[in-house]
Amino acid sequence: MKQFSFDPHDAKVLARLKRMPVFDALDSAQLPKLLQLAKIRQYEDGETIINEGDTDQIVYFLISGSCSVNIDGVDVNAISKLGDVFGEMGMIDHKPRSATITAEQETLCLALDGSFLERMKGIDKLAAEALFYRIFSEMLAARIRDANREVLRLEDELKNLSIQRPME
Repeated sequence: MKQFSFDPHDAKVLARLKRMPVFDALDSAQLPKLLQLAKIRQYEDGETIINEGDTDQIVYFLISGSCSVNIDGVDVNAISKLGDVFGEMGMIDHKPRSATITAEQETLCLALDGSFLERMKGIDKLAAEALFYRIFSEMLAARIRDANREVLRLEDELKNLSIQRPME
C-alpha cells in the first residue's frame, strides 16, 4: 500500500471526490476540512485493505478500482462504484472487522481515521458525529433494502427448487 496526504491541487482526484454522493451533505467549507484529515491510499491487485478480525476505525471511500468482500473465506460482495464506502462499521461500533476487503485491481481509496471524532469537542464534535451518522444511516438503509431483496429472491429460488424436487 502506498499512502499520500490529500493534495487539494490534484484536480483529477478532487473532481472524483466531489462526484461522490456520500459527500453531498458537506458544504464547500466542510469538504476541504474533512479531506485534510484523510489520506489517499493506493493498493495493488491482490493486496488486502482490511483484514477480518482486525480492529481500527478507518473508513474507506472508493475513488477507483474494485475490491472483493470476503467473510470466513467466502466471497460475498464486490465494491466497484465511485464513492462506495466500506469499513464504516469499525468507526461506528469499534468492534473487530467483519470481513476481509481485497483489491481486485489497482485501487485508489480515500481513507479517513474516524478516531479524529474522539479528539473533537463541543458543538463541532456533535455536528461531525451527526453528519457521519446521517451518511452511514442512509448507506446502511440502502444495504438493508438490498439484503431484503436478496432474501426474497433466495426464498423464491428455494420455493422453486422444492416444487421441482420429486416427492419421495
